[in-house]
Amino acid sequence: MKFTSRIILASLALTAIPGHAEMQIAEIEDTQAVQLWWSGGFQCANNYWYSNPPMMQGGFCTLNTIDYTYSGKKISLWRFNLSTIPEAASVISLKIRLEGSATWGQQGNLFKLGMKTGTGALTIQDGEALYNQGEIFAQPAPSESMEYELDTNHIIEAQGTTDWLVVSMSAEYSSSTAYLDTNAALIVGYDLETCEGDFNQNGEVDVDDLLALINAYGNLDNQYDLDGNSLINVNDVLLLLTAYGECQ
Repeated sequence: MKFTSRIILASLALTAIPGHAEMQIAEIEDTQAVQLWWSGGFQCANNYWYSNPPMMQGGFCTLNTIDYTYSGKKISLWRFNLSTIPEAASVISLKIRLEGSATWGQQGNLFKLGMKTGTGALTIQDGEALYNQGEIFAQPAPSESMEYELDTNHIIEAQGTTDWLVVSMSAEYSSSTAYLDTNAALIVGYDLETCEGDFNQNGEVDVDDLLALINAYGNLDNQYDLDGNSLINVNDVLLLLTAYGECQ
């Protein structure tokens, strides 16, 4: 019996458990949303932060009085924490979901979406760097959401350095200005190279994976099936033990 067990273990050890890339989708809600007005005067104030604004808009702030016309730049910023995306992930697609403001929005108004790496807090420098930057999009109808496809370069850079991504909404002075809801969500598609047996995708086959497999023992469960017969049995346990340790 011991001899038979050794033969089984040896044959399983010679059977490589291949790694594979899995397409993952992560939806990341914004961590912070602000509006910045600057380069103006009076109500178009210099470096005026509006935290938790009721709506997001960008472009130019103007105010006409009896004696003067005040003007200044206006930009809205969202900040996203990317730390939930694994370091080994390869980002292949990026979208942002935005909703039209039910109060002020008019469908089709234009705005620009720009991106850059950020820090743990939004800064005036973020606004200065991103004003009037990015691709042009059109506002959805009030209370309706749309997903806008974005370039992946900035999120890849942020994921490799700070884990913080700043997305801006602004517009040219001559453009119509969109009015958007303050809530935004990044929809990130990425490939993650995993090894079989690493069920929790932490980069190694460890006791947590073994316990998950044992919990499924005796069931038909493709998630934990390593030998391809759908039934979780001793062969799956032995295969997992041969792959035990850090993923190569």
